[in-house]
Amino acid sequence: MKIEFDPKTFIENAKVIENTEELAGFFARAQSEDIVAVDIESAGFYRYYSRVNLIQIATRSEAAIIDPQKINDFSPFQQFATKSSCLWVFHGGDYDISMLARDLEIYIPVMFDTRKAAELLGMHELGLRSLTEKYLGFTLDKRLQRCDWSRRPLTTAMKEYGLLDAVCLVPIYDAMAGELKDLGRYEWLMEECEYIARQAREAQPHEQDEFAFRIKGSSRLSPRSVAVLREIWNLREEVARRLDRAPFMLLSNQALIDIARQMPRTISGLNVIKAIGRDFLNRYGSELQAAIRTGLEAELAGLDKPFKPRDRHELLNSWEGEIAKSLREIRDAIANEMQIPASVLAPTNALYDLARIRPETLGELQQSEILHQWQVKVLAEEILPVLQQEPPPMTKKTRRRRRRRPGEK
Repeated sequence: MKIEFDPKTFIENAKVIENTEELAGFFARAQSEDIVAVDIESAGFYRYYSRVNLIQIATRSEAAIIDPQKINDFSPFQQFATKSSCLWVFHGGDYDISMLARDLEIYIPVMFDTRKAAELLGMHELGLRSLTEKYLGFTLDKRLQRCDWSRRPLTTAMKEYGLLDAVCLVPIYDAMAGELKDLGRYEWLMEECEYIARQAREAQPHEQDEFAFRIKGSSRLSPRSVAVLREIWNLREEVARRLDRAPFMLLSNQALIDIARQMPRTISGLNVIKAIGRDFLNRYGSELQAAIRTGLEAELAGLDKPFKPRDRHELLNSWEGEIAKSLREIRDAIANEMQIPASVLAPTNALYDLARIRPETLGELQQSEILHQWQVKVLAEEILPVLQQEPPPMTKKTRRRRRRRPGEK
């Protein structure tokens, strides 16, 4: 059923918040609101450091754009998020709330993710554009999706694009919440969202991968070329950090592979490689030569491709593999009956963990925390009998007797 909704009034009256006083005023007016919808934009496609560049926010009463580049003190936002009882609405919110927590120390307590809701409603198209078409009857223009959101001043088109995403989430939430409640799945959604919010609150800084330079195509390089690849990769990262530019915009991965394979010692040799941009070569040619020389002289020990742990299901013995297969069949049948993706009902890796650990009671299944509580309620009756099966007795290995040679006793 389509909802009658005109976002024009919200967009025309929206303000761009550029200081702490205006931010405090917005959240003071939002005290009585039951929901707040948020969408963020970052320039991670263009910049080395992915950060929150714009926040679009909407209630049932008003909408606004918050400019993080102009505001130094986000305490009104932080305090509202901590103290307010409102529900925060996002689409694909795991990324957005993680960015808010990491960059601005804004921790979202209770959220509703419309993308997760679409999964639990069994929808095939999960994008916000599809939801807007389904519930509101118009199509979002996504031409500015890859816009450089760090750019200032904001154009009218950028403002309208960003605001529309947040404003549309309010009526979409109303429609989806009603459908989930009718199906008895609203609490399932809220449990999934609590898990997402908790992950954002407890997230630890990512450790840098020391083998990140092993890009596509590097497996066909010689050990010496891999050593060169490592050095020129590190140079590209250093320059990208310095300029706050996306590394691939400075020097493509194909250029890295070509340089590592050919290992040119001179600027003339580098000029032959077409994938190297002339601007990069003019500015950093000498540094690139130095990196190549370092790679040519480097020790080759430790450059082997890092050991990649096998998938969990590969670590199961044959009996556990049969258990996992039975669990998958049960999961798939129930998910098909509910008309939701099987991975939403239970991720395959979770089934492999269950097959290996084999909790035998409802209490053990809940305490394992392999499945979320709503998943346990849906699956327990069917999967516990499978998990309670006794493994077959181990067969003793028999030693092969050596044939006696002629003359031996």
